[in-house]
Amino acid sequence: MSVSGVTIRAVKGNDVSELVSLWNRTLIRDTITEQRFVNWLFVDPDFDPLSCEGCWVAEKQNTIVGFARAIIRSIPNDGLGLEVEDGWIPVIFVAPEEQRKGIGSQLMEEILKFFKSKARRRIWVCGNTGSAPGYIFPGVDKDAYRAGLAFFKKWGFVVDHEPVAMARSIIDFEYERYYKEAWAEGTCEGLSIESVTPETVLEFLAFMRRYFPGDWNIAARAQLRAGKMNDILIARLNGEVVGYCQWDGEHFGPFGVREDVRGKRIGAKLFVEAVRRIKADDGRSVWFNWADPDAARFYKRFGLDVTRRFAILRLDI
Repeated sequence: MSVSGVTIRAVKGNDVSELVSLWNRTLIRDTITEQRFVNWLFVDPDFDPLSCEGCWVAEKQNTIVGFARAIIRSIPNDGLGLEVEDGWIPVIFVAPEEQRKGIGSQLMEEILKFFKSKARRRIWVCGNTGSAPGYIFPGVDKDAYRAGLAFFKKWGFVVDHEPVAMARSIIDFEYERYYKEAWAEGTCEGLSIESVTPETVLEFLAFMRRYFPGDWNIAARAQLRAGKMNDILIARLNGEVVGYCQWDGEHFGPFGVREDVRGKRIGAKLFVEAVRRIKADDGRSVWFNWADPDAARFYKRFGLDVTRRFAILRLDI
């Protein structure tokens, strides 16, 4: 469809200030700075600065009233490769005063045309565990952006799964209690928790590549490149790496335990030690944006509460 007086064009460099202003008054729970926007869009290796394909603005009377980004991978997702059947929509929005006028649909038509031209078969909003290029939030906030959720459903998207964001203050975190529970008799034989060191980096990365390929492995490498080796813990069982977690300030994760050794409270041991270290570094809270239902139940045991509810959507084309 075409909306009278509205044109769709590729994003330009001099759109940044206006786009960020529109973003912040539209996506009210997810405000952004110009620097972060530039890093997220232009510096992203999956963005082509020559063509600017997959990124559009809607313009009305020389004013930007909408924005959309669609991603296909140009850089392999670690061991998962280019994921050539998948495409992702990390963000689409329309100015509040211009919604329900067909502008979002005009942008969606461009998005689907783009994905079909690239022979994609599945479209994700916004991503999937271990594969979320252009990640800015897991999916559509079910409470803050109800109209957005209805919009995607109108276009045939279905809810694939529903992660949550969680947080808690750790000022009164009962470390001794949680430590005793995590290290209860029968759960710790042959197990140790330690920081990654220069001597164990290779072993850690081999573990990640084998058991957690994709965005989690990429995040671990970014943490190491940033010089934050001490903010990564590994769990060993009889000398073998079987789990890990990482954090950045008060933000916890990613976090994973090898599937065949779950049930030994390895995750609890990692999490309790990570929180102890975050608090020792003057952290006052711990939070994250993405936990699937099983993980959410795990975190509730440690007093974390749900702060946001998301819908990750999928369209098969």
